[in-house]
Amino acid sequence: MFNISNETDYKLLTQTKNYYNFFILAILFLFTAILLRLLFLGFDNKVILISSLSDTNLKALPTIYDLNKNTLAYSDYNYSIKNIKNKIKYLKRNVPINEILEPIYKGDPYIKFEKILTRRYPHSSLTNNLIGHTNIDHKGISLIEKFVDQNNKNINLSLDIQIQKKIHDSLYKDTINLNPDYTLNVLVDLSREEIVSNVFLDNRSAINRFDQTLLPLKDLKFDFGSVFKTFTVFSALKNQKIDVNEYFDVDQPVYIGNKLINDFPRNSEIPMQVGDILKKSSNRGAILIRRNLDCQKEFKADLDRIGLLQSTQVGFEMTSVQPTVNNFKGRYCDNIPFGYGLSISPIQLINAYGKIITGRDNFNASFEKKEKQKKNEYNKISNTINKLLFYANETNNDLYKNFLVAGKTGTADQILSNDEIFQNVTYISFFPYNNPKYLNLTFMQNPKESYGKHMTAGNTVKPAFYNLLKEIYIYLDLSIINTKSTDI
Repeated sequence: MFNISNETDYKLLTQTKNYYNFFILAILFLFTAILLRLLFLGFDNKVILISSLSDTNLKALPTIYDLNKNTLAYSDYNYSIKNIKNKIKYLKRNVPINEILEPIYKGDPYIKFEKILTRRYPHSSLTNNLIGHTNIDHKGISLIEKFVDQNNKNINLSLDIQIQKKIHDSLYKDTINLNPDYTLNVLVDLSREEIVSNVFLDNRSAINRFDQTLLPLKDLKFDFGSVFKTFTVFSALKNQKIDVNEYFDVDQPVYIGNKLINDFPRNSEIPMQVGDILKKSSNRGAILIRRNLDCQKEFKADLDRIGLLQSTQVGFEMTSVQPTVNNFKGRYCDNIPFGYGLSISPIQLINAYGKIITGRDNFNASFEKKEKQKKNEYNKISNTINKLLFYANETNNDLYKNFLVAGKTGTADQILSNDEIFQNVTYISFFPYNNPKYLNLTFMQNPKESYGKHMTAGNTVKPAFYNLLKEIYIYLDLSIINTKSTDI
């Protein structure tokens, strides 16, 4: 015991108290230091984690949004753990920040950490082959990513990711059933000239699939087959070379050079009017209509006017491939009218139909969000074409009459290097025909199965379109439909 009356004991007691005070202060200091360190390490992903966490000086790219402000692409940080002993070996990538504290406290000098700026795509399965991608330096190098990198501002696409998801899921089922090499579907709002949805499904083996630098809408090109017959009729009407009530004898032999042109299946035993040539998709009828036109001065000039002979813009400084244009002389003058000899990209086909059915000569669909609506500029030719394509599109599907869907199918034979023949099938449609609001393109390369006896567009992409229309019509602005009056 201490005797406080004893001077020596009093001094000992005083020293003891000082020791306790020092000890308590030391513990508090150490606890505070640890707490501050933990707070420092866990403070936001913008803080560099001690000297072992390296940070890149890359600049974040702007954000890409859809029509309704849903995020399609944005920049964020990715944390990785690596071992630098002998040879760099990544132990974990994309590690949550709270999981890197333990290896830090172990104190292994060979364990290092990286804080890397990366690009994230919340809807990557729906927007592949559309958004593009960045390189290792976080620079946009293709498609829309290249545009945002160069312009350094957030952008809003015309794309509606909700509709895109509906179309993707519907088209995926038909892709499984029909087994094409790949499938493309594009939905366009005609009044705004906006691409609302752009779905591409590559059904081939991984080794043959397109990478994400490719936007099939603009970078591929095809002979689209009988969808070109619409352009032949358009040119003949525009130049006042035919009357819609005129008859053409498609049962008489029609030759291109020495080659006899057949209609398959055989269409009729009586002459056909223009509407029936489109409905039955008569090759002979299309050739006979074209032969009323001057190949260069009328037919070629009209195809050029509606944008089929040159590349076009699809928004954000992206340009489509150049079409493959064969000489407009000899047999090409008769091949092109029913769909062969002129290879174009899907966007060129879409824009050509857009010009014809809306009457707007400057029609140009793009991915850019636009505020201003444009009214259809009807004329006698567009009115007639729209009526003919509604008649030619007749089908038993209820949606045909409910939404007044006009359209044209196309089936084009393609020959492989080993002389094997397969089909490309196309269905381009718009609705309602008496005041077109939406246009849709459905395309498949080399389907192996069909929903009917013959491998045609009518047995593949046409039913696929009606399957997806059933899923999306509730999301579309179709209040303008008037089924009581179908005259324009």
